[in-house]
Amino acid sequence: MAGDIRIIAGSARGRRLTSTRGQAVRPTSSRVREAIFSILGAKVRDASVLDLFAGIGALGLEALSRGAEQVDFVEKAPRHAACIRTNLETLGFTAQGRVWVHDVAQTLARGQFTGAPYDLVFLDPPYAPGAVARLLPPLLGADIIAPSGVVVAEHPQRDVPEAPGWETGRTYRYGKTSVTLLYPAT
Repeated sequence: MAGDIRIIAGSARGRRLTSTRGQAVRPTSSRVREAIFSILGAKVRDASVLDLFAGIGALGLEALSRGAEQVDFVEKAPRHAACIRTNLETLGFTAQGRVWVHDVAQTLARGQFTGAPYDLVFLDPPYAPGAVARLLPPLLGADIIAPSGVVVAEHPQRDVPEAPGWETGRTYRYGKTSVTLLYPAT
């Protein structure tokens, strides 16, 4: 719920995030966020980050707190995007965050990303079979990921994403949630 979502580490450690009421957004749990950032380690510092299906922005805001240079948030729902803007302001990250209120697939097709190439992409679409796999080709086609970039995909446990042009790294499981690291094939 709104008061339960906090930044885990970094300059904004312990600060609460503003959220929306209801089930329309599924923020990444603290346990999974902590694991993701433990896996990423130093890759976050000074990174250019893209947070797709950002929700209230918990992943991108955590990255900023841990030293990311800038984060572009893409969120279709205006009320969630408003939460991201509020959280950026509250945490003092307005200069480092940009919020795009668009559908992710349409935004990828347009390719109008000012922060590209991105070192780190968070991909957390609504849970549906094959959702991540369907987004990988347009993400690759947008040509916005740095050669050494990584995509962190959150998905249901039994739905490991694969697509041509991508190398699938390790998958980590946390209850019903899985996190898979993906790399553009070289």
